[in-house]
Amino acid sequence: MKSKFPVLCGSILICELFVVYFAVLTAYGLAVKAAGSLTLGQLLLGASVIAALAIVSVLLLPRRIGQKRPGVALGWVVQIPLLASGFLVTSMFFVAAIFIALWVVSVYWSARIDREVAERA
Repeated sequence: MKSKFPVLCGSILICELFVVYFAVLTAYGLAVKAAGSLTLGQLLLGASVIAALAIVSVLLLPRRIGQKRPGVALGWVVQIPLLASGFLVTSMFFVAAIFIALWVVSVYWSARIDREVAERA
């Protein structure tokens, strides 16, 4: 039976990708305005690391109920640099808090739905 982790958790991680790259544009615009020290290349490198982690974690999410894969743990790791990006763009602390809450809820509900489907089968 198919797991709900790729649907629920994967959608959160993919949405984080878009937010991270929009944050890069914001950070670059603010750095240009304030003559900051980070270049666009450095910002894109940081965003690409977060994106790569998120994509790998989506690929490693459990596909079947009861399957043990490291995608969920790696998804937790993705939340750390997302939160740390708040040091570059302060509003990212708020955005990261929202995504961490969404991640917690998606992990909880994915596990619960999978458990209930397994009990019925």
